[in-house]
Amino acid sequence: MLNKLKTFFSKNKNPLDMPLDKLKESKIKLDIQIRKLEDEIANIDNQITALFEKAKMAKSKSEELTIATKIKTLSQKKKQLQNSHALLNKQMRLVDNLLVIKENEAILKSTPLWNILNKMSPEELERALIDLRLNSENVINTLNVALGITDDALSIASEEHDEDIEEILKTIHAVKEGELDVEDAKEMVCEEKRDKDRLLFE
Repeated sequence: MLNKLKTFFSKNKNPLDMPLDKLKESKIKLDIQIRKLEDEIANIDNQITALFEKAKMAKSKSEELTIATKIKTLSQKKKQLQNSHALLNKQMRLVDNLLVIKENEAILKSTPLWNILNKMSPEELERALIDLRLNSENVINTLNVALGITDDALSIASEEHDEDIEEILKTIHAVKEGELDVEDAKEMVCEEKRDKDRLLFE
């Protein structure tokens, strides 16, 4: 399962392109694996408890040593399982966050956040999402904070995708380069605006 999850973040695949049903399927499989690990850890705990109870009745140092060795082996196995459990929980958070993003895709696409998320590499996206706890109520604000996006940055990102703003920015650059004077620039901008308005009502 971990190998399958890693393919979500291959260099050639954007996690945001994953279908919602595939993410839900991955969540179910992860949940099964997490529960299985929890059962195994609980079983080891019971075995260790039983060994300590048995140690109370040990008649010799040799028997105590044998029990201690078994406890050590079980403790090491428990630690390995706990590490796997922690990794699976991180993967679960990642899938949960991707689900929230996909379920709110329409809303996010109306903000500059969607373009910012799409431009991130799979590895960058994973690092950004792995420790978050997104829900539908906080998805935009939490992502803004996590990605270090300020209101000014969002405003700039939004304006850069506005055709009118792009044309005005080009005109400003022409003025700065001395290619246009201010009056000509003003006339160009106003003329373009009138032309667009006329086309809308024709």
